Amino acid sequence: MASKWFVRNAHTVSFESSANDVWDIMSRFNERYVFVTDSEEMGKIVAYIRDTDIMPSLNDPAWKNHAVRQLPYHTNITFFQREADVLDFFKVFGEEVVVILNREGQLEGYLNREDILYYLLTNQSAHTDWIRSLLNSIPMGIIIADIHGRIENFSSEALRMMRVTADELRSQRVGELLDQNVFLKVVENGEAVLNHIIVNDRMGVLADFGPIRNRHGNVTGAIIVLQDLPFIEKMAMEMEYVKNLNTDLQGILSSIYDEILVLDAKGVLLRYSGNLIKDFWEINKEQLIGLNLMELEHEGTFFSAIVKMVIERKRKVSVTQESRSGKNVLAVGNPIFDEKGKLERIVIALRDVTETVMLKEELLQAKKMSEKYKKELEHLRDQKQYAKNRQLIYASEQIEQVMKYIQKIANTSSTVLLTGESGVGKEVFARTIYELGPRCSKPFVKVNCGAIPETLLESELFGYEKGAFTGANASGKPGYFRMAHKGVLFLDEVGEMPLNLQVKLLRVLQEREIIPVGGSEVVEVDVQIIAATNKNLEKMVEEGTFREDLYYRLNVIPVVIPPLRDRPEDIPLISLHFLQLFNEKYDRTTQLSQDALDLLESYPWPGNVRELQNIVERLVVTADEDLIEAHHITPLLKKGKKQYVKQRMNKIMPLKEATRAMEEQLIKLAMDEFKTTSLAAKMLGVSQSTISRKYQEIQEKIRRGEQIGFKV
Repeated sequence: MASKWFVRNAHTVSFESSANDVWDIMSRFNERYVFVTDSEEMGKIVAYIRDTDIMPSLNDPAWKNHAVRQLPYHTNITFFQREADVLDFFKVFGEEVVVILNREGQLEGYLNREDILYYLLTNQSAHTDWIRSLLNSIPMGIIIADIHGRIENFSSEALRMMRVTADELRSQRVGELLDQNVFLKVVENGEAVLNHIIVNDRMGVLADFGPIRNRHGNVTGAIIVLQDLPFIEKMAMEMEYVKNLNTDLQGILSSIYDEILVLDAKGVLLRYSGNLIKDFWEINKEQLIGLNLMELEHEGTFFSAIVKMVIERKRKVSVTQESRSGKNVLAVGNPIFDEKGKLERIVIALRDVTETVMLKEELLQAKKMSEKYKKELEHLRDQKQYAKNRQLIYASEQIEQVMKYIQKIANTSSTVLLTGESGVGKEVFARTIYELGPRCSKPFVKVNCGAIPETLLESELFGYEKGAFTGANASGKPGYFRMAHKGVLFLDEVGEMPLNLQVKLLRVLQEREIIPVGGSEVVEVDVQIIAATNKNLEKMVEEGTFREDLYYRLNVIPVVIPPLRDRPEDIPLISLHFLQLFNEKYDRTTQLSQDALDLLESYPWPGNVRELQNIVERLVVTADEDLIEAHHITPLLKKGKKQYVKQRMNKIMPLKEATRAMEEQLIKLAMDEFKTTSLAAKMLGVSQSTISRKYQEIQEKIRRGEQIGFKV
C-alpha cells in the first residue's frame, strides 16, 4: 500500500562529515531529519539527526567544524518495505521516523510520524475499521478534512459533540458546521489555531485547528480536535480547586513551626515552605530551586547526609545538624513512593532545636545534680537505717580498727577469713562486709558447715540433679553456690568441713565452677566467699586435718575478731542494745542500773557476745522489777573455781608496807567477789573513786608481773 503514497527523500551523511554538511542539507531542502551511514556496514543507515538537536549550537563558530560522530544522533530506526500492508503501518504507528526500503533492500526514502498518521486516517481500504476504532478510542472529537473542507474521517465523539449523524456529517463541509474563517486561515496560511470557542444552537465546543502537510510542506488538509465546553469547564473547575488547594497548603506550611523542603528522587529542591529558620541558610533559598542539595555540602550551605540516607535506606531518617553560625537543626527526612513502590519525592522537615539542645543540656546537668543529691540522701538514709538496724555495736578502739579494715576491703570481691572465739559475732561482721560491698543487692547465703551432716554437705553446697540419689527431690536442687550466684556465700565453721569436701571447695575457689551431684555439666558461679572459724586452722594444717592449699585460698584477707573480754568498753553498749531489743520483743520496760552495767563490764564473758545476749534476754524475761541491780545478775554468771593462797607474815616488816599489802589483798578479793567498784567500795566502807584508783594500781602491778599482797 505504501507504493500508492509519497515517500520523503532521505538525505545522508557519514560519520566523517562535518556539522556544517548536516546543516547545509537541512537548510537547502527544508529537512527536519538527516540520516547517517556507516562505511563499516556497507553504507547502511545507522542513525539520524534532528534539526532541533543542532539548533542550540548554531551560534558557536567552532561547532560547524565538528565531525558528525561528535553531534547528538539517534540510533532507534525502524526499516519498512514499500509494499507493506496497512496493518504494517499500525505496527510502526508512533515511531518518529521509518526508513523505506525496496525489495532489494535499497534505500528509497523515509516517512515521519505525521505521514504515517495521515495515511492511516485517509486510507479507504478494507481496514478502515481499524482507523475508526482508533479514533473512537480517543475521548475527544476528531475530524479530518481535505483542503476544500470535505470531511474524510471523524470519530464517534465528534458526532456526539456536534449532534449530527454520520451521513449528515459526510454531506456537509467543515465551514458549514464549524467556523469557515478559521478553517480558511489554517489551510491558506498553514497556521494552527488553538482554543477556539464555538457556540451555536447545536454545540458548545473548544476547537483546535491544525494543518496537514504533504512531503513538500504544502497544506493538503486540516485536523480539528474538539472538546466539550462542559468538560473544559470541569477541567477548569478542577484546576481552580487544585489552585485553591495549593493556596491552602502553602498557608498550612507557612503556619507550621517546621521548615519544609520538597525534593525529587535525586535530591533536587522543587519547593519549600515560607517559614525560614533564621541564620541557618547562608544564601537565598530561591537560588536553590532546581539544584541538587547533595552538591551543596562542600560549600557548607547544607548538610546532605539526610538526603543520602533517605535515598539509600528508603525510610524515615532523623539527624541533627549544626550550622557554621551555631544553629542546631533537627532534620527529619520522609520518602514518598509512587504506586509501584518507586521513590518519587523526599520531604524534609527542618526544626530549630538550638534552644531545645541548650535546655536539654541544662536539664541533663540538673538531672546529674539531682541524681547526685538523691544518692547522697539515699546514702544518708541508708546510714541512718543501718545505724538503727545494725547489729554491730561498739565503742572500743579494737573494733574501730577492725571496722576501718573492713571498710577498706569491702569494695573488693576477694575471699575473707574471719577468725575469733565462739560467740564473738563473726556472722555479724560477715554481713557488715556484705552490706558495705558491691554485692549488697545480691543474695547473702549462710551455710553452717558444722550443722549439716557430712553425707549431705556436698549436695547442699553444690546441688544435685533429679534422681541423683535415693530420697532426692524429684526436680533436683540448685545448691548454696548457685543460690548465692553474683552474691556472697558465708561458710561458717569452715574448720568442720571434712577433707574430701575440702578438695572440691578448693576447686570451686580456683576454677569458679561446680558440678552438681549426679550431673555431668559444669556450671559457672560468681560468688564471693566469706569463711569463718573459731579453730586454729594453722594448727589443723600442721596436724593434717585441714588442707594447706585450701587454707591459703581462704586466708586471702584475714580478719581477727577480738573476744569481748579484751574490749570491756563495748559491753555496756551491747548490753543496752540487747536490752532495748528484748524490751520491744517482750513488751517490757526493764532498765539496767549502773552497778549492773559495772558488773557486766567486769565479767570475762567466756561465751562472748552470744553469752551476753542470752544473759540480757534471761534478765528481761525473768525480772520481777523494772530496774535490774547487780545482785540480780550475779547468780546468772559463771563462778569459776578460785584458789586463794593463804597469806601470812613470816617476818617482821614495816607497818606501812604491811598495811599496803593487806589493802591490796582486800581490794582484790572484793573485786573478784563483787565484780564492780561500787559494790566493792560499799563492802569495804570507802568511796568508789578510792577503790577505782587503787584497783587500777593493782592491775598495773599484775601486768608488770609484780606480786600483790603479802609475799609468801
